Amino acid sequence: MTHYLLSFSGRSDDKAAVHAGAAMYQTACAACHGAEAKGNQAVGAPNLTDDVWLYGGTASKINQTLTYGRAGVMPAQKDLLGEDKVHLLAAYVYSLSNK
Repeated sequence: MTHYLLSFSGRSDDKAAVHAGAAMYQTACAACHGAEAKGNQAVGAPNLTDDVWLYGGTASKINQTLTYGRAGVMPAQKDLLGEDKVHLLAAYVYSLSNK
């Protein structure tokens, strides 16, 4: 699967591994990241085709993420900001990615 993900940015030339990874991707990952790996904001699943990697884009880091998963969690802000400000801030952040 690592080679399949690296293939989006032209960083894998192992055609057999890319093909095998594509089949595994559809079974294990497409439900959240989408059939074309473009991500799903509604569930917090990032785009895997844009060569932007929160935890590192090397083959070993991608493999580590696939093996152990990641729990990228932002701490709760409700008590600090209040519910209305959290709503406004969320709308602003969302607007940055949806022109």
